Amino acid sequence: MTLEAKTRSPETAGNVVALTDAKSTAPASPANAKRDEVMIHVRFHPNALVNTIDCCPEHLTAQQWYMHLALTAPSNYQVFAGGRGVFRIERNRFEAILNQSMT
Repeated sequence: MTLEAKTRSPETAGNVVALTDAKSTAPASPANAKRDEVMIHVRFHPNALVNTIDCCPEHLTAQQWYMHLALTAPSNYQVFAGGRGVFRIERNRFEAILNQSMT
């Protein structure tokens, strides 16, 4: 028995084993985990207008593309500090949104 195992309570030891088991069921690499997910990064100016945004169609401005995504996939947006954010959208849904923006 190691020193680390001696200092843990039975409850803590059970949690550690459960956490280890949970990790073993995770995908082998992060790249495989969300392969069918599109991530669209957004950066804002200090005045809250869009500075840059990924995957922007040529016929839309960065601000228009952001507004389109914000209206069609609002629950898929995650805010980051420093005037940044990201949309995490399933690939098939993203393709539908992209096609919708073309009309």
